Amino acid sequence: MLVRNVAEEMAPLGIQVNALGTNFMDFPEFLRANRIVDAESRAKVEAQTPMGRLGTMEECAAMCAAFLDGTSRFQTGQFISYTGGW
Repeated sequence: MLVRNVAEEMAPLGIQVNALGTNFMDFPEFLRANRIVDAESRAKVEAQTPMGRLGTMEECAAMCAAFLDGTSRFQTGQFISYTGGW
């Protein structure tokens, strides 16, 4: 609700407010927090996602690019769950 409320306040000024929530990312802190230290522990965590793998930082950056490059100017007040379908 915070994102939606702030977005509503900022919309008349042409400012977009969106939030990105990530999980199941191939990122050092996620790996550490989930005790992923080898192929076996990684496979157990990956099995929890519908896509069956961890997301990459490059994929996340590509998804965010539309918000940063000005091509998605009508999207505001949204929470995007970037979690591989979880």
